[in-house]
Amino acid sequence: MGGMKRDSEAPEAELPGWVKKADGIPQVDPVALLGAAPTLSYLVFDAIAGVRAAIAAAVVVGVVVYLVQRRLRPQIRVVRWLMVFSVAFNVGFGVWGLIEGDGKVYWARDFVDNFVLGGVFLLSVFLGRPIVSALVRETFPDIRERMPADHRVWIRLTIVWGLYIALAGVLRWWILDQVSASTYAVIRLPLGWGLGAVLMIWSFSTISRAMREVALERGRSDSGPDSDSESGDAGEVVADSEVAER
Repeated sequence: MGGMKRDSEAPEAELPGWVKKADGIPQVDPVALLGAAPTLSYLVFDAIAGVRAAIAAAVVVGVVVYLVQRRLRPQIRVVRWLMVFSVAFNVGFGVWGLIEGDGKVYWARDFVDNFVLGGVFLLSVFLGRPIVSALVRETFPDIRERMPADHRVWIRLTIVWGLYIALAGVLRWWILDQVSASTYAVIRLPLGWGLGAVLMIWSFSTISRAMREVALERGRSDSGPDSDSESGDAGEVVADSEVAER
């Protein structure tokens, strides 16, 4: 029993390197992954019941996902407000797509959403409140306590992501014009995730460097005054002891 206890209390230095690296990767809120549900529902209903049923299913599931995310994560305020815009586009283009009976009309919401969202990102920089700060700190709770909301790195990230989102909207517009609505729905998620993967890796690398800088600055600020006060207290103790001996 004693040996088992010692094994379970192995020091951190004895852990494999890949375990330490994995522990340092920011953990995505699983509730945010529900955003893929409308696209998946569109694909399923398009295959079994046709385009109008697919559009209706995607619209309904999108609204349900928003309500679930709002209930389970009430603290993600900025993400929720961005989702309000997404839900509005989802419902608006969904109604238009149902009237026209055209999946392309429904999926036009993607590039319109991209143009608006990219503009919101860039506008937030000019207003002095870069939106990536709130998005990252809400979506990745382990970063919240380690990075200040007004760090300069958020400005750079917000500009890059705003430009990327707007340009991705142009690409989606072109692709939707070239392929069928069903084909676009199939490649929609891999397209978005694939294009954003490299930028996401770069973003986390940039944030990791910034967190290390913040930790170093906090360490210096904590050690400076404390060390001075500790040396002062030590001097006072020595002086008191000398007076007592005299």
